[in-house]
Amino acid sequence: MKIIGFPVPLAGLRDSRIARDEGVRRRLIQTTLDLIQAGDVEPTAAAVATISGIPKATLASYFPSLADLYAAAFDLAVRRVLDLVRAVDSATPLANRVELLVSDRARLFEEWLPLWHFAERVRGIAPPVGVGVVQFRKVLRERLAICFAPELGALDPDSRNLVLDSLDAAFGLDSWMNLRGQLRLSAVRASRTWRFTAGAIVQRAFVVDRRPAALS
Repeated sequence: MKIIGFPVPLAGLRDSRIARDEGVRRRLIQTTLDLIQAGDVEPTAAAVATISGIPKATLASYFPSLADLYAAAFDLAVRRVLDLVRAVDSATPLANRVELLVSDRARLFEEWLPLWHFAERVRGIAPPVGVGVVQFRKVLRERLAICFAPELGALDPDSRNLVLDSLDAAFGLDSWMNLRGQLRLSAVRASRTWRFTAGAIVQRAFVVDRRPAALS
């Protein structure tokens, strides 16, 4: 294709357009996350457009509904959080693994608090966000199974499931949310309490003798 005798590199135009479109999309998503982090649990299209400097009509062309924008923002946030979680070497001593796990999750879950409030608020109007919460919980549970693989592998299937359920409850997102939201502990005190509780559960699950007492 030529215009006024000059060749037009269509591939280059296409690539630049794709890059521009992706840049606009990322900007809209990041603005949504910035508003959530600032405490806006249900950002409006008008707020996102104003803060990002992108017209509402353009926003609508990328995200036909707020549900689509919310789902994209939540998905990106989850991927960022999971990328920041350090892999815990299962060969590390048990006490060290507990310390690393509690330290990492306390920090990440604290950063997650605004997003959690957002997810609770919008999951009804944005079902993909609710699905994302379920998947996030699933991944956290899977990583617990990997972290404690040596100890869990030594258990019979029923005991393994019971212990993993207990660990999931102890190290899970709801545990942190309860300490911070329901008990209203400071982040520092919540972290200390969580470390003590989680450590006690691990000790109970893996260290003490769990053989049934002899029948009298």
